[in-house]
Amino acid sequence: MDAYQVELNSTAQTIYLLEATRADIETVSSILTCDWLYFWSRLDSDCEAIVKLEAGGNVQGLIHIALYPYPLQGDRPEYLEIIHIETIQSPSRPVNPVGLYLIWYAAKTSLDFDCTGNNDGSIVELDALESAIDYYRDKVMMEGQGCRSIAPGEEGYAFRFSKEQAIEFCNRIEQQYGIPSPT
Repeated sequence: MDAYQVELNSTAQTIYLLEATRADIETVSSILTCDWLYFWSRLDSDCEAIVKLEAGGNVQGLIHIALYPYPLQGDRPEYLEIIHIETIQSPSRPVNPVGLYLIWYAAKTSLDFDCTGNNDGSIVELDALESAIDYYRDKVMMEGQGCRSIAPGEEGYAFRFSKEQAIEFCNRIEQQYGIPSPT
């Protein structure tokens, strides 16, 4: 997976986006609600990754992504799924935006892998909990796809980016907050 650094326009502070290690996850597992160590133990490193956003030497958020279907022998994947995403709560973190740059990483990865798009042209997909619908719709500006069962007894809402929407999102984040450069 690629690694990036960004000097934020608003603060001139540098953030880093790179693959997380087990040690990274252990340092934040007590303050995050998802069971990231479990996700790490079940990771299929051929087609999945857990990426961290780091600022000041500290993990500020994690995203678990997967490419489907796994590209074999030069094939291109259809789409990237954001399986899990979580950030340190706002009052405790020294930088913003965290979630937007984690999603930027996912969108950029889908573009770099030249995802072909699934049946509806989606190259990035995620299922959101009800509490996060407004964030993905209004702040991230992902296209809503409707209600979906995301776990037994738990309803959520599906979101997506087409290729054009992913490009537009990446450009918007770069212009508004800072342009990532490879490290």
